[in-house]
Amino acid sequence: MLLFVDACLRDGSRTERLARMWLERRAYEGELRTVSLAELDVNPLEAVGPNTISAYSAAVAGGIYDHPMFEYAKAFARADEVLIAAPFWNYGLPALLDCYLELVCTQGLTFDVDETGAYVSLCRARRLTFVSTAGGAAPDPCDDHAYGKVRTLATRFWHIPQIEYVAAWGLDGPGADVEALLADAL
Repeated sequence: MLLFVDACLRDGSRTERLARMWLERRAYEGELRTVSLAELDVNPLEAVGPNTISAYSAAVAGGIYDHPMFEYAKAFARADEVLIAAPFWNYGLPALLDCYLELVCTQGLTFDVDETGAYVSLCRARRLTFVSTAGGAAPDPCDDHAYGKVRTLATRFWHIPQIEYVAAWGLDGPGADVEALLADAL
């Protein structure tokens, strides 16, 4: 199953268009499951309140993952491949994607810790592609906190061996040919 995590919140999103172009080129033949964050009620655990954090922590400690908040992590762990599409916002991720990733990073579902303290992946994915666009120029790599975070999670927690970054920059620049920039990103 290819899990498409769509963190594009605006109609006509150029990032979503680029992701769909990527999907078309990828020609994945298995099941495609789309998680549209704009349609979900995803919140940071700490903003929901102490009862949610307590319930989350107790569930993880007891290995009891029957609460609906764990469905995102379960689906992520089952995916053979993951595509994440997120516009580049203020040198980082859209807040909804950050909240979603917080729920996906669940010990006992997408990763665990062995007796030496090392992270062990519980995910099946062998490939993760991160698609992004921005109106401005490409950031210096050390300032790209969006892809940097996703890459770190994919390598440290989930041990996904193939990570691909597809990005189109400068889409709002003077004289920018948006279609050509999107095509070039692929």
